[in-house]
Amino acid sequence: MLSVSYWEDKLYPTGASRCPVHTFGEKVGHHVRPEMTVLDIGAGAGERSVYDFRGKCHEMVGVDLDPRVVENPLLDRGKVCTATEIPLPDNSVDLAFSIYVCEHVEDPTLFMQEVSRVLKPGGQFLSLAPNRVHYVPLIASLTPTSFHKWVNRKRGRDDDDTFPTFYRLNSTRTFRKHASSAGLSDVQTESVEVCPNYLRFALPFFLVGAAYERLVNSSQLFARFRVNFIFSCRKPG
Repeated sequence: MLSVSYWEDKLYPTGASRCPVHTFGEKVGHHVRPEMTVLDIGAGAGERSVYDFRGKCHEMVGVDLDPRVVENPLLDRGKVCTATEIPLPDNSVDLAFSIYVCEHVEDPTLFMQEVSRVLKPGGQFLSLAPNRVHYVPLIASLTPTSFHKWVNRKRGRDDDDTFPTFYRLNSTRTFRKHASSAGLSDVQTESVEVCPNYLRFALPFFLVGAAYERLVNSSQLFARFRVNFIFSCRKPG
C-alpha cells in the first residue's frame, strides 16, 4: 500500500496547501512597511515560523510566556509576558498579529482590549486561529492538555510548547463581538482548509481527512467548516 508521504506529496504539493501559516505569513507580509513597528503576539522561540519581517520594518517586537522569546532570531526585541499585559506603550504598534494564540486566550475581552491599547490609530491586527467547530479543535476541546502534549510529542514538539486551550475566541461571531467591544472595527474573516496534518499517523485516517478537505474547499457553502480562520480588524484612526 502506498504511504502517507506519497499521498501527501501527490495531493498537497505546495507549502501553502500543507500549512496555513505560509498563507498567513504572506498575508501579513503584504501589510509590512519599513516605517512600522510590528508586534508578534505569541512569538515563541521562532523555531517553526515561516515569516521573516526583521529588516523589513522599523522594529520587529515579539511577546510570549516562553522565556526563549528573548532569543528569537526573528525579533529585534523579545519580551516575556502574558498576552493581556503587554509591556508596550499605548498607541505604539502599527501592525500586530498572532499565530495560533486565540485558542489559548482565557479572557478574550482583556486580550482584545490589550491589542486595541497597543495599536496606533489606524493600526491593524491579524490572527490565524483554529475554527472551534472543525473536527480537530472539537476533539481538542474535549481532551485534556496531557493528551495534546502526547499528540504534539508525536509531531516533534516539546511539552513546553503545549499550552491549555479554551476556544473562546475561535469563531467569527466571538471574534467580531470582542473586537467590537474593544473599539476595533473593519472585522474581516477568511477561512482556510489544508492538508490533514493531524491525521498523518495512519493512511486511512489521512485519506478521510483529505476527502473532507476537498469537500469543504469545493464551495463557499462549506467555508464555516474549514480548519482555520484568518481574522483581521483595525483600530479606527
